[in-house]
Amino acid sequence: MTMNRYAVEARAYWRRWLPQRHAALPDPIAFFTNLGEQVEQLVGDLWDELVIADPQPPGETHEQRVGRLGLLKAQAEHEVLSEMVRLAPEAGAVYDPGDDELLESDEQFAARLRRVEEHTEQLGSTADALIDGTVTLGDLDDEQVRQLLDYLTPSFLRLLGTSVEDLRAEGRRL
Repeated sequence: MTMNRYAVEARAYWRRWLPQRHAALPDPIAFFTNLGEQVEQLVGDLWDELVIADPQPPGETHEQRVGRLGLLKAQAEHEVLSEMVRLAPEAGAVYDPGDDELLESDEQFAARLRRVEEHTEQLGSTADALIDGTVTLGDLDDEQVRQLLDYLTPSFLRLLGTSVEDLRAEGRRL
């Protein structure tokens, strides 16, 4: 079983702030893998709702759209994680950075942030190329399409006259 990023975050949070609940889990890997998948699904669903409820303002530039959609995704993540992962700490839970191997240095954080910014810019360029027709979905492999759908929403595919279900019916692994 592979844990997604939400599962990894949940595991780290529970180990630090809910140590008794974490210790009582009979199969932590299965629990956090399942929790991460649930969080991912709910974040996607809520993000879709937020995007639909927040129509594109007239004259919005690509950079503004990227920022607005990123903010809506962060809002969806915050709401779902607050409800399902970031539960109130147990009495007596104490933060000890030495106990958490998942903490990163300022340099590691800055490098990760640069990678995210570069990746976001590349995804934005790919989305633009799909919209203007210089690239087709057939030019992208399944992983590139999955990353694009993480960046935008599955409803983006409607602009291209297809859907996740259509792509899966064609044999794409999304």
